[in-house]
Amino acid sequence: MTDDKITAASGVRGHITLWQVDDKTGLKVPVGSQPNQIQYSWGFIAAKQIGYRPNPERLNYNISAVYLEFENQADPEVPVSVVQPNRAEGINYYNALINNYSRDFLRVPLIIEPTGSVSAGYEANLPTEQQLNKLTFFVQSAGTVGVHGRQFSHAASGGTSKVYAAALVAAPVFSDRTRDVVFARTVFTEANQVTKEASSQIGLTWEIAFE
Repeated sequence: MTDDKITAASGVRGHITLWQVDDKTGLKVPVGSQPNQIQYSWGFIAAKQIGYRPNPERLNYNISAVYLEFENQADPEVPVSVVQPNRAEGINYYNALINNYSRDFLRVPLIIEPTGSVSAGYEANLPTEQQLNKLTFFVQSAGTVGVHGRQFSHAASGGTSKVYAAALVAAPVFSDRTRDVVFARTVFTEANQVTKEASSQIGLTWEIAFE
């Protein structure tokens, strides 16, 4: 058969928007937006969620966390230098950050479920009662210490914290990080790298469309 595979124009795509979120008012000020990279391990997550019926004795691999990767800088005006990740990288990359004394990541749970909608221009492809193919997640930075113990602050001991990358993650057992599976990643452009401010958090809207 010639039509039994996902075409180059179909599949999964994502897009993020970064925000500064005022601690007191909740006001969101946009920083920038950009596409993401879907990791190969998204297939594992999809197979687990689509193929198996709910079972209390089986792990649930819904998207449930975001990693916010940061660097503590003496000069926050200097862009963080980071290479584009490959699609095969998973949690081993984040485990290895323990050996980088200026970098760490926040592992933030997704408290609320994503909103659902349909991709612009995709409406005609779906029946009226099935106008849903896009999920929009929102998360904001929380906590003052990264997974590996580095301070996350506007006045960290190693300088000012700057978020330069993020990952969308399935965390089936939130108390056990070794079970996490990375769905998507993105390394921010220099213009989208965002510094932690004293009076605000860093917010992230993440859209995932299945087309």
